[in-house]
Amino acid sequence: MINNSRLASLVTPLLLLLLASCGIQRGADFTHPSGVVERFPIDLDEKNLERRQFGRLTLLSASELHSKDTRFGGLSGLSVGADGKLYAVSDRGYWLSARMRLDSDGRLLDLFDWEIKRLLTPEKKPVSGLLTDAEALARAPDGSFIVAFEQVHRLWRYPPPPKTFEAPAAPVAVPHEIAKAPNNGGIEAVTFLSDGRFLVITEEFENPDGSSKGWLIDNGRFTELSYIPTSGFRPSDCAALRNGDVIVLERRYAPFGIFAAVLKLVRRENIRSGARLIGEELLRLDRTLQIDNFEGVAVEEHPDGPIIYMVSDDNYHPLQRTLLLQFQLWRP
Repeated sequence: MINNSRLASLVTPLLLLLLASCGIQRGADFTHPSGVVERFPIDLDEKNLERRQFGRLTLLSASELHSKDTRFGGLSGLSVGADGKLYAVSDRGYWLSARMRLDSDGRLLDLFDWEIKRLLTPEKKPVSGLLTDAEALARAPDGSFIVAFEQVHRLWRYPPPPKTFEAPAAPVAVPHEIAKAPNNGGIEAVTFLSDGRFLVITEEFENPDGSSKGWLIDNGRFTELSYIPTSGFRPSDCAALRNGDVIVLERRYAPFGIFAAVLKLVRRENIRSGARLIGEELLRLDRTLQIDNFEGVAVEEHPDGPIIYMVSDDNYHPLQRTLLLQFQLWRP
């Protein structure tokens, strides 16, 4: 999530003009019968409508999501559940889920049967106040979910579907040092590795060399490592592949509300205690394309190669959009 006061200082009439000239028109007819949230296909590269290759990835689908439900927005964590649904968490403490309709190639055709519900505390009460800022979501091998929060830095676990939305959170032990992270710069990326450990990476909690602090967590034991982001970018999410490699999403925002995003691939053999993780660039999205504040990434395995989903966090701001992109990383 971008700090609202900083975001407000970036919004100018120029941004309004730029956003008005791209994506769906705000006066469009929202009649698609897909439930509480509507999905509208977009062209990622409006100057080359037939383009499908972006970096080392192939575009499968690109969409804008829109809803008149005021709870919708702020999507900062993304995952595919054991039940095949797409799950997300928001900056204001909501769960979201939708069933996916896919074609035989894994291409997203529709999202339907949307649900939006409050995240629950360990006392089974709806989150409120400083407890609402959910920033990352990861599915565990047993189908449960880990949610990472900022402001009050913590990890909470929720049971697998169908009990996910109705069950109280179970706190997960985190390194004591997390408490020193900036309020809006704590754990931003979480994923489970193929060996059962999970990896967490912070956004603005930096080491003296400018790298982002991170940890491997294994049954309450913590080993520190660091992540080296692209210059000018910060990590905003990550997702592990079945082979143990990890996809890391980085984002950048600059004056005038200009966003950019990078996807990196971190090889499994490099993910170890004390490591300085440096990823290989797979994809770069900038203002020449449909772009917004990408904060969530998820991976779904497919016989032809992993399918990667990316979602943007609109910060509940009327001049930003919720974009959902779907790419395939082809196997060699």
